[in-house]
Amino acid sequence: MRALVYDEYTSNDDFSKILKIKNLPEPEPRSNEVVFKVISAGLNYDDIWGMRGKPLAIPLPHISGTDCCRQSYCSGF
Repeated sequence: MRALVYDEYTSNDDFSKILKIKNLPEPEPRSNEVVFKVISAGLNYDDIWGMRGKPLAIPLPHISGTDCCRQSYCSGF
């Protein structure tokens, strides 16, 4: 799958330096999880906070794109 990923935080809001489109393995759902096929995704202010690492430092690397258009893909139920 292709994903928008960052491996570090930005201190000066230059998001273009940290965001990379990467090819990653397809995720496999665990018990009680669902995997979605994302058709399109967008960034919003939650993503900006995440890329800053503030107010909470989220685990890195991180796949960004809080808002998405999706369809059910695979279920662990």
